[in-house]
Amino acid sequence: MPKVVDREERRRAIASALLRLAAREGLEAVSIRTVAAENDMSPGAVQKYFATKEDIILRALELTEERLESRYAALPPNAGIGEHLRQYLPLDDKRREEAILLTAFTARAANRADWAKFLEEGYTAIHDSTAELLRQAQRDGLLPADRDAHDLAAGLIALSDGLTLRLLLLPPGAPEADRLLRALDTSVRALLG
Repeated sequence: MPKVVDREERRRAIASALLRLAAREGLEAVSIRTVAAENDMSPGAVQKYFATKEDIILRALELTEERLESRYAALPPNAGIGEHLRQYLPLDDKRREEAILLTAFTARAANRADWAKFLEEGYTAIHDSTAELLRQAQRDGLLPADRDAHDLAAGLIALSDGLTLRLLLLPPGAPEADRLLRALDTSVRALLG
């Protein structure tokens, strides 16, 4: 009997291999051949699932979004906005992989309208969910009702993006990361206060 392969699970495994490879060696090292080697597959087997390197990169970015949504969903209902922002920051190996790919992709998207559109859709989703968290905090009386949730969300996301870049420059577990996380908490309080 032929082996049954879960096509979507195989695509996810290939995208995960790209994330690991890009985090370790940079996006420049990514090719069908190197992703295949990272996932113990032949290049031809990878091409059964993805026609081009760009297709794998886009699926890896979708995977980062799925992971982020899963982390958000796992938070307790009373998690504050700072805890939500932490889910985006490169504070463990998987989030570091995601941030490296997203940063490299963003730099290239500055000159590619199709990639920029893809990123904009993701940022819009993150912005909308952050703004909804802030509106809920306003309804709960935790945030002044006269604050514009849309503008606050944009500021908080920009803060998170900047912290991501700083954290990527630090080795995992560096004491400086704790200082940056304290700065995040201080900044969130200042923005929302």
